[in-house]
Amino acid sequence: MIDEKALRSIEKLHEMKANGILSDTEFEEAKAKLLSGQQPRLTSAPPIREPVTEPAEDDYLAWVLLPLRRYAQFTGRSCRKEFWLFLLAANIATLVFLILGVMIGFQAATALWLLGLLAIAVPYVAVQVRRLHDQGRTGWIALANLIPYIGPFVVLAFMLIEGEQGDNAYGPDPKR
Repeated sequence: MIDEKALRSIEKLHEMKANGILSDTEFEEAKAKLLSGQQPRLTSAPPIREPVTEPAEDDYLAWVLLPLRRYAQFTGRSCRKEFWLFLLAANIATLVFLILGVMIGFQAATALWLLGLLAIAVPYVAVQVRRLHDQGRTGWIALANLIPYIGPFVVLAFMLIEGEQGDNAYGPDPKR
C-alpha cells in the first residue's frame, strides 16, 4: 500500500513531467523508486515560479501594485498602463510625505520618504526596462537616467512610446 507522502511525491512528479522539467525516463525511474520504498534523487532543476499574471483592465490598484509583485524582474514586457499608474502612485506618495513634512516636521517625513524611495527604486527601474523591452529596445537605455539634467527626461520620453504589437524578442505582447 502507498503511504500519503509517496502519493504526494508521485503527484509532484506528474506535475514536473507535465511542466517539462522531467523527461519520461526520469519520471518512470523516480516513480519506480517511490513505489519500491526508496527516495528518488532528481537531477533536474526545481520548478520555475509561475509568472505574475496581469490584473483585470479596470483594477487600478492591482496595476499599481504589479511592479512591486514583479519586484526585480528585468525580463519580459510591461504595458504603458503598468508604468504610468506605478509612477502616479509614487508621485502621490511623495506628495503625501511632503504634506506630512509640513505638518509634523521635515526630518521625520524626509527619513520616511527616503526609505520609501529606496524600497521602490528597484521595481521602478525594472518596470522601465520592461517598458523598453515592450518597444523592442534594450533595457540598457534605462542607464540614461544617470545623465545629469536631461537623462530622466529622455527615458520618460521613451516611456510614452507605444509598444510593438505581437510577440518580440523579449516576450509576448502584454496587451494581447
